[in-house]
Amino acid sequence: MATTSQELLREAWLGGRKGNLSAREEARAWALREVWRADGKPDHGLNAYVAGKVVKVGGGNPQGCAIGKFFKKIDDDPDWFPGKGSEVTPGPDRALSATNRSVIARSATAMKDRGEEPTYAAVVAACPNATLNPQTQRPVDKKRVYDVFKEECYDDSSDPEDTWQHRARHTKTALPEALQELRLEWALWFLDLAKSAEWLFLNLVWTDICNSILPRSQKRHLKMVLARKGVKSWGSAGTQTYSKSLRGKREVLKQKSFDSIRVYWAPVLARGRLHLEVLGTEFPGEKVEGAVILAEKVRAALNIRFRGDSQPAVLFVDRGLGFWDTGTGVIRWGFAEALRANGLRTFYGDNASVQPSDFGDVLLHETAVAWVRRRETRTRTTTPWTETVEEFGVRLRDICQDINDTLDVEGLCRQLPRRAQELRDREGDRLSY
Repeated sequence: MATTSQELLREAWLGGRKGNLSAREEARAWALREVWRADGKPDHGLNAYVAGKVVKVGGGNPQGCAIGKFFKKIDDDPDWFPGKGSEVTPGPDRALSATNRSVIARSATAMKDRGEEPTYAAVVAACPNATLNPQTQRPVDKKRVYDVFKEECYDDSSDPEDTWQHRARHTKTALPEALQELRLEWALWFLDLAKSAEWLFLNLVWTDICNSILPRSQKRHLKMVLARKGVKSWGSAGTQTYSKSLRGKREVLKQKSFDSIRVYWAPVLARGRLHLEVLGTEFPGEKVEGAVILAEKVRAALNIRFRGDSQPAVLFVDRGLGFWDTGTGVIRWGFAEALRANGLRTFYGDNASVQPSDFGDVLLHETAVAWVRRRETRTRTTTPWTETVEEFGVRLRDICQDINDTLDVEGLCRQLPRRAQELRDREGDRLSY
């Protein structure tokens, strides 16, 4: 016998189909009605009262109308008893008892926690007894195991209602454990600085060197459209391998060729306002020479945006080639000289070795850049291969104005302490930004 008598009793008393009442909760509901009526109270309000006192299998309270139907079933059936007619699941699902479903759920969750992919084959191999159909003496089919995944497996212990679904994988890549440790070290280092949220808001300037590829021919534009297709799409099963249903090569969105141009631009995010600086097609790129020009552009933007003596002057940038030595994290000499000449300095001084390389989900300007790129996609003309660099610049400025007018840019500029705290709480793992 696969289960003990105690386990069978527990399943009979506490088990049941998800969303229904277990036998124990049915008994509780019946008892509450008996006490209510024994006190001489009218039935008005009874169903709502009982609904708030009992819990469904899987969590949550039933609706008052559902309790009313349950009481009618009791009254219509003189042979009623708690649990009558409340099988765990009808039909073939009986092959998996509540205990075996729990074993499968725990095994699949443990696989995912170890970084393994929980698949049907892996679960059958790990739980040969729990996945065995007692009638056929063979493993149950995939659907039964996947039903357990969807109904009883969850990633966040604080939110068991957020069960697994088979959905497209997020485009973010997994972080190696060593990199998570570096990110955690940065969070602890930053929190130990004890910089006030107001100081960070008033002094930090977030910036970076960004670029966009603009097509110069209709053919290149169509290639870029194909490359932007999502990982999921609508279509018929028989045409999944047709070109019209497939994605294009992602490289065309980032690589410049004879039929495209690369336009550089930079976000300048400070004190609740976003500014976009168009750097053009001849900009040196992510090199020291580019970082020098960026420092000058940032100073000019700050002079226009924040007039007077009290201006933010502490730059927060990523570990780009033009800013820091990739091996040591020491600031590039030309970049350091340009900062001094323009009355600026970096948050790390002359050494950013404490900042990990994969850090975009913490950097506030990366969120602003995502806002820009999303709107840039939506505001393209029907013939983007004819758009000039000047017209692209005008479009960027309009996008910037729209972001400042409609989004919580000030709230974004105040998020660094919260992101650092979340990074510590997640022990260096990726954030949701």
